[in-house]
Amino acid sequence: MKFIRKKAGASAMALMMLTVGSAVSAEQMDITLDEGVRLALERNYSIEESAADLDSAYWSLREARRNSGPTLSWTTAANRVGGKADNHASYNREFSNQVSLSMPLYSGGKLENNMKSAKLGLSGAELTLERTRQSIRDTVSQDYYDMLRCRSQVAVYQESVNNLQAHLDNVLIKYQAGTVAQKDILSSEVSLAEKKQSLVTAQNDYHVAVATFNNDVGLPTDMDTRPREELEYERYGTALEECEAYALLHRPDLLQKEYALRQSKAKMEAAKAGYRPKVDASVKRNFAGDSPFKDNIASSDEWSAGISASWNIFDNQVTQAQVNQGKASVRRAEAELKDKLAGVKLDVRTAYLNLRAAEENIKTMKEALAKAEEDLRIEMVRYTAGVGTNLEVMDAQDKLVTAKGDYISALYSYNTSKASLDKAMGIPVDFDIEPYWKALEEQDKKG
Repeated sequence: MKFIRKKAGASAMALMMLTVGSAVSAEQMDITLDEGVRLALERNYSIEESAADLDSAYWSLREARRNSGPTLSWTTAANRVGGKADNHASYNREFSNQVSLSMPLYSGGKLENNMKSAKLGLSGAELTLERTRQSIRDTVSQDYYDMLRCRSQVAVYQESVNNLQAHLDNVLIKYQAGTVAQKDILSSEVSLAEKKQSLVTAQNDYHVAVATFNNDVGLPTDMDTRPREELEYERYGTALEECEAYALLHRPDLLQKEYALRQSKAKMEAAKAGYRPKVDASVKRNFAGDSPFKDNIASSDEWSAGISASWNIFDNQVTQAQVNQGKASVRRAEAELKDKLAGVKLDVRTAYLNLRAAEENIKTMKEALAKAEEDLRIEMVRYTAGVGTNLEVMDAQDKLVTAKGDYISALYSYNTSKASLDKAMGIPVDFDIEPYWKALEEQDKKG
């Protein structure tokens, strides 16, 4: 059974629509964050790996269920016979056949606990798949915001280069008029060259960010992918305590650890079946002949039906060793659950504090940016009027570039922290975790 089927048609349609939206060429794509996440969920190899694990868990459950049902077997043998026995006088070849039907009636709890363990394993695989989806969404979100950050930085340096070039042209005019010294030209040219270098670096960073995004989404790395959105600030109003409470109920990897603990306990109980007897019911039919599938040897023609019981009274403490291994697995699963619980709380708190710090930085950097813009305007006016120096203009220009970069970084940190918080809280991609909690509650009621 396939739990995850690639929606090739839907993916192709989405890709076609996105590509058609680009007016330049087939190698260019305008894309939103949500569109990128959808493509990644359809194309990312990590999804396929988790889906394969889910299929494997399903078939493990099928195996556990089938082990408790009837089995039909056929055994045949061909022999050449001889000797002094009278019954061999009329033939020298013997073809024997045995058909048997058996069914376990009591396994000491082994079959039942193996089935319980397989069910828990299947649910755990489903939870792991959802966590993989959430991780993919977070990765794509981080990549997308990095593209926005790099593109914004390119715009900042491009604007700075344009401003410095215009300023250099103004300085040249003043120099020709004899109102400024040649050193103003040299300092302006140095500043322009530095910003051009920064622009090249920013453009390269942007191309790397696009290639990384394409790789994680499943697009060709050389595709000219262009984000449609901009870095923005949208206030997050949920309190830290509410975020932590939500995470404890919705983190699929945390719940998966609970399922893994119960699965370990079920395996330990299955190992204890070695202490108990086993009871099977069986029906057998034997016949033989001097050619295949004949039954003309009467001495071999027989059938039997009945119940058999076996009890391994002493197995040299093999069962005890298996049970002790199960106990160790349970202890490990308990430790993993506690560790994951602490990790979930830490993840939420870290992402939340980073979010609030970035939020404060946005406010601060926005004010600093406004002041830097005003300072540059004043210095340009003063220089044009001949009361300011070129050094003051260059300094104001550098401060403006820095202020814009800091503001962009604050927006980037805020958005990436919000994406990390979504992952830390276990915000679902397309998943309802409530039935899994209810399944555990029903299991607790049954004991």
